[in-house]
Amino acid sequence: MKNPPLRRKVGVKRVAVRDVNHIRVFYDPNIYASHPNRGGIWNFGDGEIAMAHRLKPVDYKTGEGVKSPYHHDFSHSPWGNESGILLHRSYDNGQTWPENERVWIWHNKGLTLDQTLDRVRPVDRSQRERIDMGSADSIMHFCYAGEVLKYPFGGQGPEMEIPADPIKGFHLGRVSHLSGDYDNPPTFSIRSPDRGRTWEHHVSLINGPDKGGGAQIVNLGYVRFESGVLGAIGHTRRLGQQIGAFFVSYDNGISWRYLSEIARQPEPTTAMTRFTYDGVHLLPDGRLMACMLKMPGNLPCVSYSEDDGMSWSPLQFIVGPSSWDCPLADQKTTRALDDNEGPLHRSPHALVTREGRIVVVFARRWAVPGARGVLGVVSDDLGETWSKEFVIRGDQYAWDGGYPLVTELPDGGFLVFYYFTENPGGQDIPSHSCVRYIAGTFFKLD
Repeated sequence: MKNPPLRRKVGVKRVAVRDVNHIRVFYDPNIYASHPNRGGIWNFGDGEIAMAHRLKPVDYKTGEGVKSPYHHDFSHSPWGNESGILLHRSYDNGQTWPENERVWIWHNKGLTLDQTLDRVRPVDRSQRERIDMGSADSIMHFCYAGEVLKYPFGGQGPEMEIPADPIKGFHLGRVSHLSGDYDNPPTFSIRSPDRGRTWEHHVSLINGPDKGGGAQIVNLGYVRFESGVLGAIGHTRRLGQQIGAFFVSYDNGISWRYLSEIARQPEPTTAMTRFTYDGVHLLPDGRLMACMLKMPGNLPCVSYSEDDGMSWSPLQFIVGPSSWDCPLADQKTTRALDDNEGPLHRSPHALVTREGRIVVVFARRWAVPGARGVLGVVSDDLGETWSKEFVIRGDQYAWDGGYPLVTELPDGGFLVFYYFTENPGGQDIPSHSCVRYIAGTFFKLD
């Protein structure tokens, strides 16, 4: 019998990485700088690139603001008043990042509850700034309210009563933003007409279709159709379970509405059962591709739509055991003291190149020799098959890092941003003493 054609769709070939060069974009020994996909990336094609991330002040000596439960809690921690989303700008395709170009997209410092409510409460469309999202200078940022706003975002009780204490939650109409026994925050989008130099005052709330509202959308890719309609994906609750959901805007991002279900989690709803790190991308053949992470399992996956997001294909996973192209994890590796074990795959971000290649980068938090940091896979056939995993940077010292965003450069190379930890040299240090900073890596793929 002749060898049958290969039908496996993951780990089908090796991809070589070359011309690797690491840079620091933002480093401060008193700041926890992290999560670029909570900020965004915008490549304007003329050498100008903007990227944003979260940050807050911490004490790396004592671990205050870094140790659990506050290591990812930016807004509700004791340091929430200083937290926010900071944008950086480069004019030379990412080589340098002048400090005088930094802009706050959202800054909690000095904001009162009333001032916050003034920005996030819906207002009539006539009060919103008119911004053409078809302009090459217009960009949009998605901000998950539960992670960014310094005031708790819970809404109202089951009987739709306004909380007696407004600090307990925001009253935003007849959406409770409660889901069972826990808060269920929405996302808000905020637009800029001038490449992120200024941002509109009023924001747009994005809620799921159920009575409890809520939705999480982050900065991993949205689309604009030829008609001018915008599309973005996130996760929300629908009929008691978590779903990956497609949202659309018919008014340049002033308002959003739920359109379709991409995939549904069969497991009971918890904080760990969802499709997260969601981004949507337009392929050269006209299809949409949704790139997500399925939890539990931390499994990067994709789904496709041939009808502008009205319906979606079954999930296709883009990694598997045959994708592994790294040393086995039974070997000793250098890592921080009191370090945690993280997942093999986390926070994927997809990019469709000018030539139609699909590149997906992701974080690895599990301690693997030479392969803990930022990795990726590629597809050269519009998502039919996927390569083995390749390492972009594999020397991360502590588990806490990643959330990469990648962009294509004029020479066909790439620049990926992520947050990172390293051993400053000498003695090993505990995980909570590792400075979290924003790094970038230039690389090319063969």
